[in-house]
Amino acid sequence: MNNRIISIDVLRSFAIVLMVVFHFIYDLRFFGYVEWDIPDGVEWRTFRHIILISFFICLGASLHLSYQNGIDWKKFSKRLTQILVSALAISLVSLVIVPNNYIYFGVLQFIVVASVLCIMFANKPRASLSIGLVIIATYNIGGVSGMWPFTYIQNHLPAYSNDYVGLFPWLGVVFVGIWSASTSFVKKDPLRHLKKHTWIAFPGKHSLVIYLVHQPALFAIFGLIAYLSGG
Repeated sequence: MNNRIISIDVLRSFAIVLMVVFHFIYDLRFFGYVEWDIPDGVEWRTFRHIILISFFICLGASLHLSYQNGIDWKKFSKRLTQILVSALAISLVSLVIVPNNYIYFGVLQFIVVASVLCIMFANKPRASLSIGLVIIATYNIGGVSGMWPFTYIQNHLPAYSNDYVGLFPWLGVVFVGIWSASTSFVKKDPLRHLKKHTWIAFPGKHSLVIYLVHQPALFAIFGLIAYLSGG
């Protein structure tokens, strides 16, 4: 993306940091160090929603900033392929490790589908805002299930997945993100003074790698501690 907007990278970095914190606490519970109701407690669900909103606003904003003047299909396909391969790898690993709760449509799977559905609206911010608000409103008034379209095959899927991101309402957040990047507020890059502090934006610029690596690393560390302590 040319002329990167540092504010978007900072928001993505914020989401990445919160995600690492979330998974760190999840692992603490998994290994028995705490008894907090993560990820299903009300507060933890809110925590997760803040992370998802931040990620998906950035996804929509990046689509607009990258393709507002035309879609570079080669660039788009390359990035999409990277995410798709990563998503499939996560699904396969989770199927082996937690077959009863494997990830069939988590964050990365959602990003792949949302990118395909939203790319044609990358240069249509007003239409994107309207579509996004309709999707979010439809979900909130109970017009569609957060499990759609998996409701049709729900009997063949795990009753509980370790990571699930529904098209409703989250697709709406991506569409709103497209619109947000077209606003004068974002175009002025309100956090542009942070450009000299490159470490702040670093996680946001390498979000996919961090997403893929951090949880296996945390799990390995906790597992080693448990092994060495005889737990």
